[in-house]
Amino acid sequence: MGPRRFRRAWQGDCFHDGVFLPDCPGLGAAILVGRGPEPFVGTTSWKVRLQRWSCPQRRPYYAAPMRALVRHAAATLPLVLLACGDPGDVESDANRQAPDQLPTLTHDFGTVRHGDTRAHDFVLDLRSRIGPGWYSPGTHVDCSCARTELFLRAADGSERQIPSFSPETAPQQGEVLVVRAILDTSKREAVDSKTIDSRVLVVLQPQSSSDASQRVMWPLQIRFHIDSPVRLRPAATFDFERVPKSRPKRLTLTLASDVKDRPIQFSSPQSDDPRVTLELESSNGLTLLHATLSPRAGDIGSFRAVATVATDLEPAYALRIPAVATFAPDLEAIPMAKIAIRSDLRTSQSESKASSQYVLVTDHDESRPADFVVASITDAEGKDASASWAITIERIDGDSRSRRVHARWIGASAVEFRGALVLSKEKEVGPSLSIELVALHQKHP
Repeated sequence: MGPRRFRRAWQGDCFHDGVFLPDCPGLGAAILVGRGPEPFVGTTSWKVRLQRWSCPQRRPYYAAPMRALVRHAAATLPLVLLACGDPGDVESDANRQAPDQLPTLTHDFGTVRHGDTRAHDFVLDLRSRIGPGWYSPGTHVDCSCARTELFLRAADGSERQIPSFSPETAPQQGEVLVVRAILDTSKREAVDSKTIDSRVLVVLQPQSSSDASQRVMWPLQIRFHIDSPVRLRPAATFDFERVPKSRPKRLTLTLASDVKDRPIQFSSPQSDDPRVTLELESSNGLTLLHATLSPRAGDIGSFRAVATVATDLEPAYALRIPAVATFAPDLEAIPMAKIAIRSDLRTSQSESKASSQYVLVTDHDESRPADFVVASITDAEGKDASASWAITIERIDGDSRSRRVHARWIGASAVEFRGALVLSKEKEVGPSLSIELVALHQKHP
């Protein structure tokens, strides 16, 4: 591109006053980019025009090789491009920051009574801070008791909630992004806490990017500590741990006032899940809350519910107590339903060698005997493999419902074995428990 065409291509609507060329001979040499009677990128054929008012030699032209001109122009081109942006953003240029240098904004909610909700608006002027064309695809919050809502706020104070996170939700001229951080302390345990710092990361992405490669995070922080008016013993949560489906489990908490000289009356216990039943009891001046968890047929895996107890505190306060559990099958193997060995499979293992090759099995259903029997041993193809394994089942002192199952290799094949051991309550009758068997060949040194 020739110098004249280069000048015309960039003079356009630029507003920058001057981009200086530090390596160019003669103080004050500059590529002028600006509005005026002669807006130009200052080049003429084989020459670099100098600003008369800043050139000590007072020479109107300075001859220079074209390669130097091109080198200096290339070095300043990014600045020229920034200068040629939206004229409406002129006032924010001086305040803009690199996206990876955004400051952490903090808000301290102070002391919050357990059960109360607080909110704070973080105002992020994206156009002023990092430039136009940035939007937020969402946020990340590291505390389960906090959440965020995103709004765009105009200069007149009106707000519009961002319905979906798309490039079209970038703030327009005069708009700022508002991140409303909402703290709900009822989602935390009802205990007095020290100061808690929760971090919120606001994800920002340029409209021009179609993936997450150019995303940056604007860090926010909320600080608070919780004052609970109620004291719970021995814990602030109903933690049922593992609950077999055939054995409902009951836990009890003691409730008392934690407000000086203010007794609290508790009433109307409720659960948001019918599998948890609640009962209040007064005993020797204490208030007891009993919770019973009764699994349903087919329940398996993690469980969570919330128990709520009304109080006579003002303003109205309801005590919320989390209830957590893991539903387990009536027949289970611990730590996992698998026994794996590594041995010379050409010969049988000794009994002492196999002493550590076991798994614990438990039948939680107390309506039937706790003993197990071997129903079958099969290989990966489903063929009988009982001739390759010796299985022994022994009782465990202090645990009447559990047994220790040992597996010992007695085969004579160097081929890796993968199959299954099936235990049942009665031979080929009733519920069964499958345990994976793996034997890897390892030659003796």
